[in-house]
Amino acid sequence: MKKKLLIAAALLGVSLVSSTASTSSLPKYCDTACPTADGFCACPPWTDKPGKQTFCFGWNTVSRGGCWYE
Repeated sequence: MKKKLLIAAALLGVSLVSSTASTSSLPKYCDTACPTADGFCACPPWTDKPGKQTFCFGWNTVSRGGCWYE
């Protein structure tokens, strides 16, 4: 019984680690609030530069650092 419980716990741990790893690899798009602690995010798909890495505070600007062309 202890062996089965140990195996079940190990499988649960592996599934939790794999689900966390897959969500952390998703792009964190810039929006009204900064989605990351480090201040970087990706330009949203509806902008001129989708997926470009930029700063959260300037993503919606028209500049080299923003997500929009002039």
